[in-house]
Amino acid sequence: MKILFVTDLYPLNNEKIAKALYYFVLEWKKLGHEVEVIRSNFILNTKLRGRNIQKEDIYYENGIKIYNLNFNTPFLFNVYNKLPKDFTLKNYDVMISHMPSGALMALKLLEKEKIKYVCAVHSSDILVLTKNIYSVFFKQKLIKAYKKADLVAARSPVLKNKIENIITGIGNKTFVAYSGVDDELADEMQDYNAKCLDFIYNKELSITAVASLIKRKNLDIVIKGLAELKDKNFFLRIIGDGEEKNNLQKLVKELNLERNIKFQGGISRREVFDYLKKSSVFVLLSDNETFGLSYLEAMAALNIVIAAKDDGIDGILKDGENSFLIPKDSLELKNCIEKIMNLDEEELKRIYNNMKNTINHYRQSKAAIEYLKNIQ
Repeated sequence: MKILFVTDLYPLNNEKIAKALYYFVLEWKKLGHEVEVIRSNFILNTKLRGRNIQKEDIYYENGIKIYNLNFNTPFLFNVYNKLPKDFTLKNYDVMISHMPSGALMALKLLEKEKIKYVCAVHSSDILVLTKNIYSVFFKQKLIKAYKKADLVAARSPVLKNKIENIITGIGNKTFVAYSGVDDELADEMQDYNAKCLDFIYNKELSITAVASLIKRKNLDIVIKGLAELKDKNFFLRIIGDGEEKNNLQKLVKELNLERNIKFQGGISRREVFDYLKKSSVFVLLSDNETFGLSYLEAMAALNIVIAAKDDGIDGILKDGENSFLIPKDSLELKNCIEKIMNLDEEELKRIYNNMKNTINHYRQSKAAIEYLKNIQ
């Protein structure tokens, strides 16, 4: 199959952005499919997200051809003017778009040519469809893209329900397109071991959070909740960078938690996993999480995961079974940590066994295969 993948959320030149879509493309290539990428960057949106504008050109990375296109206006004019003269959708079997910019770009391409089309749903799409600020232009165009699509790929069960409630009549063409954990990380997942007993023997409880340091990640809630555990022996490592770093550091200082909390900064994926192997609990209470691959990666490193109820990862994470899901509230976090620390050994073993089953089910290679199966 020859696939045209259209999105602005595809890393180029080692950009530090989410790579879940990048991993889909690599897995499809491994399976023998030919994939080309159009990075459709609406410049204003790219800048607002704090990303650098990459030079407009055709790139080749890991055997993938990437058209990097920059637009000053939100895809209002003939987008083919940005592409080589011999470019045509007839060269592809299917076009798959991700993120609002990808959907709007795909919609413009479809005005000139027809092709089988899959439009994916992320949390950012739901924001465009529900926030008044987008109602004049973007919302209507995005709705048109979904209605024009042959299939709609929701990135989680929560997002599938949301899009079906927002746009009536598309339930018969929606499916869930999960991400998965790198197979190598999944293979490294160990059985229940001594580190898992830190709760029982009252050793220092090692906690990790991995996220961009931005408001919607709600790391202030995590810090405030842990501040209520001063009599407990814990250490939190926050991995990531972002505009909220100074505010979060000030909060840590105000709460006198400088000995308990360290800001690690941005590091490689492999280094993150190495830290997670030494950690026992992973916590992140994000707003509008699309899927949250970091939760599964933490689980693969035998971290008990604490996440937000009713968000993207809910449905894969199951409260009291393979994780703990709580409201985004500091007191709720405090109570959840205390609950975990009071689990007996048999209950811990049950949870860890469920975690291992979850990881074996949500592998990267399997997720990529399932995605294409739904399309085929």
